[in-house]
Amino acid sequence: MTHATRSLIAMTLLVSLSGCASRDHRLAQDQGEEIRSEVTAEVQRFRSEDLIDPFSQSVIDDSEKPPVIVEHITLESALRLGTRLNRGYLSQRESLFLSALSLGVTRRDFLRPVFSGSLSYNVSGSSDEDELSKVAGLSLNGQQYLFTGGRLSVSAGSDRVDDGTSAVGDYSGNFSASITQPLLRGAGKSIPYDALTGAERNLLYAARNFEDYRQSFAIQITQKFYNLLSQKIQLANAEENVRGQQFAYDQAKALFRIGTGSSLDVFRAEQALLVAKNSQSNAVEQFQDALDNFKIDLGVSIDSDIELMGDFPELSEFSISLDAALAAAMNNRLDLLTARDQLEDVRGDLDIARNGLLPDLNLSLSYGSSSEITDSFSSLDWGDSESYSAGLNLEIPLDRMGRRNAFRNAEIALEREIRGLDLKEQQVRLEVQSALRQLDQLKFQLEIGSRTIESLSLTVEKAEIDQTRGTVTNRDVVEAQTALTEAKNSQLDRIVSHEIQILEIYRLLGLLFVSEEGMIVS
Repeated sequence: MTHATRSLIAMTLLVSLSGCASRDHRLAQDQGEEIRSEVTAEVQRFRSEDLIDPFSQSVIDDSEKPPVIVEHITLESALRLGTRLNRGYLSQRESLFLSALSLGVTRRDFLRPVFSGSLSYNVSGSSDEDELSKVAGLSLNGQQYLFTGGRLSVSAGSDRVDDGTSAVGDYSGNFSASITQPLLRGAGKSIPYDALTGAERNLLYAARNFEDYRQSFAIQITQKFYNLLSQKIQLANAEENVRGQQFAYDQAKALFRIGTGSSLDVFRAEQALLVAKNSQSNAVEQFQDALDNFKIDLGVSIDSDIELMGDFPELSEFSISLDAALAAAMNNRLDLLTARDQLEDVRGDLDIARNGLLPDLNLSLSYGSSSEITDSFSSLDWGDSESYSAGLNLEIPLDRMGRRNAFRNAEIALEREIRGLDLKEQQVRLEVQSALRQLDQLKFQLEIGSRTIESLSLTVEKAEIDQTRGTVTNRDVVEAQTALTEAKNSQLDRIVSHEIQILEIYRLLGLLFVSEEGMIVS
């Protein structure tokens, strides 16, 4: 083959490959466009046929609507509703229940024999034979874990064969039993039953986590309920502020008419009134949004009408020393108990990994019997043919890398768990200390807030008197009234924070108890 011929062939192949790439690109593009067109058409069909136009809907006459039922909600009923209907709460409770069901299966597998049975019926034939062969079978199998780490297996079965050549069928039966017992690796109760022990401890951890969740949930509902009560009072404060600003505005206009006031005073009073009305409108909107979110937390329909009932919380007395609080938290906290138990779990895993370094030495015992074929089931003699066996099987561990690495991994896991427990304990101490400091800060802020409200109340009274006398402008009245409203609202928020902080401290100390109905038990 000449050089020119080889060059021509190479160019031909290159052109062919280029043509194939172009064709594949075009085919892929066409296929993608076709599929895209299909789904795009479905989107367009929905938008052209199934959309609801709210502007063309007929207005429903209010007289046709069902009567509105207002449900009165107290803190106690809110906690009950949340516990019964909140979606997240129900999911948490169901997860715990599913874990309990799973443990039930694990216990069955380890603590009692597990049996299985089967029935079979087969019909077979061939072109060489006129009669069909019919075989009916019954089998029963069972196994049981032994406390020594071994396993017992039993099996029994019987067959009936009817080949069509006789009036009766041929019966046969068999029985077998075997025991496999580890003597080195995997021997003892703790190792083979580790799966059962782990499942039981994991369920205990899940129950503790759920209890922590229930406590946090109760605090969350309580806090939102108190916040809504606070917002209701702040709505009343906003209305009072509007009335006060309206009075100041009317007074400024009156003083301007008689010549003792200025137009600037009227302008300032009008602006303050507009700001007060805007604040009131914002407060109403925020309250409605918070109320709708609270309905979702309770698990009720957002369209339902609820009215909060109950008194705003009063300040509670609470005092505890840091040392006593830390001692209680370190002993009572469920998450700390879980962390300590998990450390013991990891120690157990290390023992299992250490046992895994041993070679396998298994003892096997088996017995089997079968009957000769007879013409009736009652005539079966299960001991017609018997067999026995016993044996030892010793592994020669030529490659131990995997086991060595598993053992080293278990050692590292234990070291990490020890560090993790130490960190957890330090975090618990920090949480308790921070919570107590925050409570002290709230107490100080509440005291300052009370003095501020008293001072501002006197300031408002004095400003109103001085304005009547003409010694000050209405600006002093406007600013004093606004400051007083803000101080009252801030004090309400601090009271809620103080009461919730006390509940949080009880939770951090492991002393918050919640009933099955969701009630916080004092």
